Amino acid sequence: MKKASALALLALLGSMGTHAQDTKKFRLGLEVCPNMGWISTDAKGYDSDGSRTGFRFGLLGDVQLGSNANYFFSTGLFLNNVGAKTKFSLGDSANTTVKGENKFQYVELPLSVKLKTNEIGYMTYFGQIGFDVGVLTAAKAKSEGGDFEDASDFVSPIRVALAVGGGLEYNFSGNTSALVGIKYSNGFTNVNKDKVEDVEQPKAKLHYFEITIGALF
Repeated sequence: MKKASALALLALLGSMGTHAQDTKKFRLGLEVCPNMGWISTDAKGYDSDGSRTGFRFGLLGDVQLGSNANYFFSTGLFLNNVGAKTKFSLGDSANTTVKGENKFQYVELPLSVKLKTNEIGYMTYFGQIGFDVGVLTAAKAKSEGGDFEDASDFVSPIRVALAVGGGLEYNFSGNTSALVGIKYSNGFTNVNKDKVEDVEQPKAKLHYFEITIGALF
């Protein structure tokens, strides 16, 4: 009887251990990420005037790829508020330069491959590479000294970027981990519409750098 009870206890502990491992094949998390955004452009008379702070937040999902516990497909759903500062030369005799600020809001879907180390102490380190796909929900702009006004008619509805990042996870208990990292989102689509009312707009790409703070469960 004692042997049977011991075997049953071992089987139960084994099944619990297997279940704990299985739950790590899919993990959900929350992220809040302060960012700094800027533009790059080759358009004549149109240039970056520095970066603007913003933030991104939302739901993160990591799905284990196959049986390898170090490879994950990482995605999620985020609201990204990112901006940039610009300056535009009017090209007149006074050589006037107009400075401005832009605010963009995207619903963003990240698609990346995340490579994780085995747990070292309580730490797991990771690197990831993939794409950010954003759908514009709002855009505002202002010139120096003015107020922000709606600019969504001038902004491309889609932003696609190459995203590269890395960081670490600190395991508190079971599947609960704190997440800290950095990410660079290198836009490669034009943030402006090509033409508005048959007037050609300057081409520019929107980039941002962020600090990733979150938790996985």
